[in-house]
Amino acid sequence: MSRPNENFVLSLSTKTWVRDSHGLFDYESFHTKNLNAILAESIYITRKKHDIRAINNINLLKEREEELLFNVRNDHKDEYILENNIPIRIQPTEQNINELSNKIWYVLKNDPDKSNNSQQTITNTNDDYYLCKNDIIKLGRVKYSLNEINIPSRQNNIERAKPIGDIKLYDIDGLNKNTEPIFDFIFQAKDSSDFKDIPDDERMCKICYSDENDRENNPLVHLCKCNGGLRFSHFDCIKRWMETKLGIKENEKKTVKSYNIKSFNCEICKTPYPFRFRLEGIEKPFELIDLQRPIGCDYIVLESLNQMKENCNIKSFHVIQLTGDELIIGRGHDSDIRINDISVSRSHAKLKYNIEDGTLLLRDLKSKFGTLILIKRPLLIKEKKIHLQIGRTYIEGWLMGMDEFEHLKREKKQKQKSQHQIQHQHQNQVNQENQGNQGSNNRMDIDG
Repeated sequence: MSRPNENFVLSLSTKTWVRDSHGLFDYESFHTKNLNAILAESIYITRKKHDIRAINNINLLKEREEELLFNVRNDHKDEYILENNIPIRIQPTEQNINELSNKIWYVLKNDPDKSNNSQQTITNTNDDYYLCKNDIIKLGRVKYSLNEINIPSRQNNIERAKPIGDIKLYDIDGLNKNTEPIFDFIFQAKDSSDFKDIPDDERMCKICYSDENDRENNPLVHLCKCNGGLRFSHFDCIKRWMETKLGIKENEKKTVKSYNIKSFNCEICKTPYPFRFRLEGIEKPFELIDLQRPIGCDYIVLESLNQMKENCNIKSFHVIQLTGDELIIGRGHDSDIRINDISVSRSHAKLKYNIEDGTLLLRDLKSKFGTLILIKRPLLIKEKKIHLQIGRTYIEGWLMGMDEFEHLKREKKQKQKSQHQIQHQHQNQVNQENQGNQGSNNRMDIDG
């Protein structure tokens, strides 16, 4: 808590991984470009290659070829707010999803029971995080959205997502709860009856060549960028085609069912298909994959965000039954929730469901690239350090009292003065040695 009658400045410490790879930060790497800064006003924080700097004029970004990381707002004397410009209700396109990497993410706390076999160079002291509906989770370079939470008897508890024990100084899950989902996952589609100017010979399914349009059960829809006679496909035709490429796996406990498709997109134009779409006048949305939800028990559904690889949209869903057992997320074959991506550690994170209060705790297992949660609202910085990440830049931010700031300034000046004195003494010693050597050389010349 802030102490009375004391002014504060904002202290930022950043580490930028020198390798630019999918917006990742390597928590085991020593190859970082570091910067410490003290701010006392509203300002923009930018990055150019490995260098982080603060500028006052946003118009200088293009001129200096810099990218904006975030801006610090200082509306009141002792309040510093980090603003994360998050678009609301946009389509989950590959470009929109990639742009999320350069937003502000909360770094999840490490599990204290995990043996420290990794060589992590950073100690994370963030508070625990309790998942909320519509959260976006980042594991390595893979992003998931928590689109469904089905806990009928404890729904209010999980939406509040309050931790057990002490009140948190940074209530990040409080910032994220009850926020609108960023992405509009229910695509507003059009069927053949919405295109009045298209000839009848082009009003047919490109898979079965039928022109039948049952809007209630099997609509003839336009879900991609194909035109002409390839514009439309039946809902059932697309669904059956996706089933031929669908792989379904369960964990040993039979509590997680994973659905994986390597090319969830149109085979012709390569446009990613939406998982859900809705037609005007029909309330119930259509789903291109039949996910088997558990009956009579609590569960959640994780949906992967688009990840294009070799012109194919990789799509996965994890239907997770909540029983109170810990579930391991990772690349390893023994993981309950398996993610087959090289940026995901073998044991990356764990999910813990508390049956008594209906809360979902997510913790990192000292993974190489960290476990992150997207922060959807402006973040007020307080005195306790908070650990954040923006792409390949890791950030520590905290408020510093003016007394402490002035003390650090005096220490820095004293250190610089001491270093200058040491350098001066060293230079004098070198000069004396050079003069002695020169005298010896002159005597040798005379004797010769």
